Amino acid sequence: MAMSLPSSDRTRTPAQGRVAQPILTRRNTGGLDDTPAGATDRDALLEHLGRNVIHASVDRQFSKAYRRDEDGVSCPMYYRVTSAAFARCQYVMLTTKQYAAVLVVDIDRPGSPGGHPADLALDVRQNLAMLVQCGIGPSWVGINPINGKAQAIWLIDPVYADATGQSRNMTLLSATSRALGELLDHDPHFSHRFSRSPFYTGNDPTAYRWYCQHKRVHRLADLLKEVRAMMGTSSHETAPRQQFTSGRELINAVKTRREEAQAFKALAQDVEKELGDELDQYDPELIDGVRVLWISQGKAARDETAFRHALKTGHRLRAAGQRMTDAAIIDAYEHAYNVAHRHGADGRDNEMPPMRDRQTMARRVRGYVTQSKANTGHAASAQRATTTERKALATMGRRGGQKAAQRWKTDPEGEYAQGRRETLKAANQRRTIQGRGTRARVLHVAMDTLAQTGKLPSGREIAAELGVTKRTVNMHLRALREAGMLD
Repeated sequence: MAMSLPSSDRTRTPAQGRVAQPILTRRNTGGLDDTPAGATDRDALLEHLGRNVIHASVDRQFSKAYRRDEDGVSCPMYYRVTSAAFARCQYVMLTTKQYAAVLVVDIDRPGSPGGHPADLALDVRQNLAMLVQCGIGPSWVGINPINGKAQAIWLIDPVYADATGQSRNMTLLSATSRALGELLDHDPHFSHRFSRSPFYTGNDPTAYRWYCQHKRVHRLADLLKEVRAMMGTSSHETAPRQQFTSGRELINAVKTRREEAQAFKALAQDVEKELGDELDQYDPELIDGVRVLWISQGKAARDETAFRHALKTGHRLRAAGQRMTDAAIIDAYEHAYNVAHRHGADGRDNEMPPMRDRQTMARRVRGYVTQSKANTGHAASAQRATTTERKALATMGRRGGQKAAQRWKTDPEGEYAQGRRETLKAANQRRTIQGRGTRARVLHVAMDTLAQTGKLPSGREIAAELGVTKRTVNMHLRALREAGMLD
C-alpha cells in the first residue's frame, strides 16, 4: 500500500481517515458529501492508480514540468508519490496516452466562491445529483474556491493502449469522457492534459478543495451506458450526418454563415482603419479602454464589442513586435466583454462563450491580423500608379541605373561610390539585425512550445504565431539546426 502523503490536516488522528469536521447536510450540494478528503482517501487513490511516480507541475507554468536530459531532449518531470515535493504540486497528469485508471472531467461552468459543493452552479449540482441517484456519481470532486468551477474524477478499470495511444478501450474512454463532459458542461482543452492535483496539501488559498465521495471502480462500458440512458440517447444510434430537413434549409444556413463571416471581416477592416487613423484617443464611448458598441440605449453589443477589442489588441501586439498569444487575445476579449456587460447588460445574464469558443476566436483574430495588408498605425498608403506613371518610373530607373553604373566604373573611390557603400553597409546591418531578431523569435517560440507540449511546432504554426511567411520560418529553422540549436 502506498505511503501517506504529507498532510496539512491538523485535526486528524491516526485512527481517522478524514478531517474531524462535522458532516454538513447534503441539502443543496447535489448529493455530494461535503467532508474534505484526508490522507487515507489520497492513499486509496494512489493505490488505485498503481503508480510510484507521476508527471506533475508545481503551478500553471507547465514549462517547469519538463526538463532537458544530457542530449538536450525535453523530458517530463516525474515525482515520487511519497515525496514532499509531489505534495506541493498543484497539477498532475493522472492519465497518459498509453494508460488510464481514472476519468477526469473539467467542469467549466462558474459557480460561487467558497470551494464547497453547495457553491457549484445550480445546473451542475442538478446533473451531479442525477448521477449520484443512478449510482454513477464521481469518486472525487475538486472545487475552485474562487469561481466555483470544478473537476470530477471517476475510478475506472484500467485501460491500455500501444505506443501510438490507439486502442478500443481508449476510444471507449474518450466517448465516456465526452458524454460526461457534455452533461456537466466541460472544457475539453484544459491545461494541456494536466488536471488539478487531489494530492496537493499546501497552503495556497486558490488551490482546489477536494472531497472524496466513494471508492467504487466503474466499468467503462457500463458507465457510458448509464450516462447515455440518463441523457436519453441510445448507444446504437449514430449522430445524423445531415442536420437539415431540406436542401433549401441547408442553403439558407450556408448563407447565414457567410453573412456572419462577412460581418466579422467588415468589422476587422473597420478596426484596421480606426487604428490607422488613431481615433481611439478621441472616442467618447471609451470605457476602461474599451469602445463599447450599443444595440440600443442601455443595451450593449457584448460579443461585437469583445471581438473588436480583441482585434485591436492583436494589431497592437503585432505593431509592437510582440507575440499574439491565445492568452493575450482571450484576456482582451474577456475584459471587453465584462466591461460591456457591466455597463450594458440590460437585465441579461453573463453569457461569456465557453473556453473552446474563445480559443477559436483567438485563432480567428490572429488570422485576420497576420493576413492584413493594412499598415496599421500609419497613414494610408498611396493609391496605385497609373500605366503612364509606371512607364515613366521604369524609364527613370533604367536611365538612373545606367548613370550609376558609369559612376562606379569611372570613379570607384569617389564621393558618390563611398556614399553608396555606406548606405548599403547600413542597410545590410539593419537586415542582419532584423534577421537575427526574427531567428531569435523563431527559436523562442519553438523552445517554448517544445517545453509545453514535448514536440516542436511546424513551420506553419510558427509563421502564424509570429506573423511572418512560412518560407522565412523554414529558413531560420534550417539555420538553427545547422548551428546545433535545434534537433
